[in-house]
Amino acid sequence: MSPAVTYEDFAEAWPSRTGEFADKFNGMRKYVVSSTLEDPEWSNSTVITPDALVAEVSNLREQPGGDVLVNGSVQLVQTLLRQNLVDEYRLMVFRSSSGTASACSRAGTSRRRCGSWSPSRPARRGS
Repeated sequence: MSPAVTYEDFAEAWPSRTGEFADKFNGMRKYVVSSTLEDPEWSNSTVITPDALVAEVSNLREQPGGDVLVNGSVQLVQTLLRQNLVDEYRLMVFRSSSGTASACSRAGTSRRRCGSWSPSRPARRGS
């Protein structure tokens, strides 16, 4: 699941790629949250309007077939957090980040719901 801007970037880059990960990524179901996009061209893509987001994600959670992942949107994650629709966090960590407040604190989510966060440390080589 991603917002329109991230979806459009991915839809431009991924359909022409090949290989095991690209084949999996291109073949999976994709949901784009948008109030403007109407007819996505990338395979297996469905538009969810912002006003239908909570109902659609609640419905997806009841379906078999795996996890719902969010790419590229703190705002989308915040909305899902406020609606208690996040069960697990799997963070992709990059070498640098910016910002002053965590997605959890901006979402108004309790510390208990977000869990505790620890500073990262570089892994030893070979770990």
